[in-house]
Amino acid sequence: MLAVAKKKPDSEKYRIICVPTMSDRLIQFALLRTLKDKLRPMGLDNPVSFGIAEGAARGVQGARRFACNARDEHPYVYKTDIQQFFDNIRREELSRCLGRVVRQPSLLPYLNAFLQTEISEGFDRNWRSIVSASGIRRGIGVRQGMPLSPLFAGAYLRDFDRAMVKTKVPIVRYVDDIVAFFDSEAAALDFHERISDALGEIGLALGAPNAAGSKTAIILPGEPAPFLGMEISRSPIGKHQLRVSANCIGDCVNRVRVAGDLDYLQEKKVRLTGMGQYFQSIVNGYIHAYAEARNCDDLKTALKQAATVAQASILRELFGRDRLANLSAKQFDFIGIERDTILPKKAGRSERKPELTRPASPPAE
Repeated sequence: MLAVAKKKPDSEKYRIICVPTMSDRLIQFALLRTLKDKLRPMGLDNPVSFGIAEGAARGVQGARRFACNARDEHPYVYKTDIQQFFDNIRREELSRCLGRVVRQPSLLPYLNAFLQTEISEGFDRNWRSIVSASGIRRGIGVRQGMPLSPLFAGAYLRDFDRAMVKTKVPIVRYVDDIVAFFDSEAAALDFHERISDALGEIGLALGAPNAAGSKTAIILPGEPAPFLGMEISRSPIGKHQLRVSANCIGDCVNRVRVAGDLDYLQEKKVRLTGMGQYFQSIVNGYIHAYAEARNCDDLKTALKQAATVAQASILRELFGRDRLANLSAKQFDFIGIERDTILPKKAGRSERKPELTRPASPPAE
């Protein structure tokens, strides 16, 4: 299994995504296909859990919509991520959970073999030290990124989900991301204590609410609540809606602009004739990921401008300002980028290359 390290936003820490071999992926997808119609009888597709069953209603879109509607009725939001969820799963306990929910005994040896999978190589040169620093230990936990990972999460947390359904609280669990809605801060704090105890019984933990560095927060009415890459914000008419946060728009714009680097584009085998299509594909990916956001048009405008600026930077590097300055209006029209964008009047800061980082893929749905 190949380890791919992705730096977490606003952090020096990495998230380790493990990529199985092609043959292992095919086998895992075959197992999922066999089990897909049995997820509800198994208790894995339930009112609390999203992200396992197929279809938009039970995926990211359904989770976001449920959360948005729930906040209209209950404005206090409890938001948390289970700390290092996959890395702390107890393998023996997960194997027992699979034995209880999977009704085809012939599949269990394959499922148990994959839950024991370890990392054998990495994409980065110093992958061993990155993996170690991230908290991954051999023999403990389940590797994140496998097609079977959501199924393993659902099986491990099935009894937890059942307990959450009985509370009658509006709750969404998307793998290890949990959000719940209340009418008071006190009720949210009480809920935190209850689920902390429940998760502690299976070796999992949550951060303290609103503590520094914690992913657990209680969000008051009127404040935007982050959830699955967007935020749930109150509209002027009082209803809640999904929006892309200003910070998220800024991050997406920066990732598009830093792609305007000749070395990086050559590494990606992008040539001048395909540069426009390459940037359009990045922009389209982000727009598709955030299509539900009420302010998606703002994101679209910002991304298109960032892509134009990035391509202008490449043209200046290839042909130089003096040669570009001699082009006619007709030639600039043919290029498709305005003269003032390619040759900004105030040079210096606008032409300074941003520090190169890899443009991340849009969030998966």
